[in-house]
Amino acid sequence: MVIERIVPLAKQLLVLQLDETHSDTWLWEHSERVMNLAPMIAHLPEIGSNSVDTTALAAAALFHDAGWISDYEQGRVHRWQLLGRPTNDIQRELGAATLAEEAGHLLPGPTAVLARDAIQQCNNRETDLLEARILAEAEALDEIGAIYVLRQFRQYQAEGRPLRQIADSWQRQKEYDYWEVRLNDGFQYELTRALARRRLEAVDAFMTALGQHVRGGDLGQLLREFGVAPDSEES
Repeated sequence: MVIERIVPLAKQLLVLQLDETHSDTWLWEHSERVMNLAPMIAHLPEIGSNSVDTTALAAAALFHDAGWISDYEQGRVHRWQLLGRPTNDIQRELGAATLAEEAGHLLPGPTAVLARDAIQQCNNRETDLLEARILAEAEALDEIGAIYVLRQFRQYQAEGRPLRQIADSWQRQKEYDYWEVRLNDGFQYELTRALARRRLEAVDAFMTALGQHVRGGDLGQLLREFGVAPDSEES
């Protein structure tokens, strides 16, 4: 398959080699996950019998965030800031150009054009290009759930912020209905929206536990169950 020849090219580009023995696979693993999610989304009943060019879709998924590499190499972002905010239109254009340069010669002409168009249009919620819509859905799904926790941890650790702030930030987001808005605005298909909601429920359970564990709240609760309140609560 053509895509099997493109995957190593994308991996070589997206894995940051830090020194002779260490590398950062954050950007590559994200792109790989999106590549794996996209064809599954293409089979949703909501999409129906519409024809999807799965080769173009996979190629687009591999390079859709390649614009971050240019920003990193030119010193506009630190390594820990990769994917720390939504990928903007300029980065999409850079990703499309990178696809054409690195892998365009391996794809049939129409497929290469379609893959580039999918990257360029995936930020546009009004696009009629099905491959772009599926690519956007796959990326949105990857940003929801356990991966979100790791993304926050990566950023907070780099900024020297304490773990409890991750749980506190989550609670504030819930209070302001951030995730409800994200679910309604960020997903086009009901089935992926429902799956995203399941993922958020799992994260909520984790964040609740994290908030308790970093403060010892679960131990305090246990002591209260035995009628022994901590000194700080007795005063």
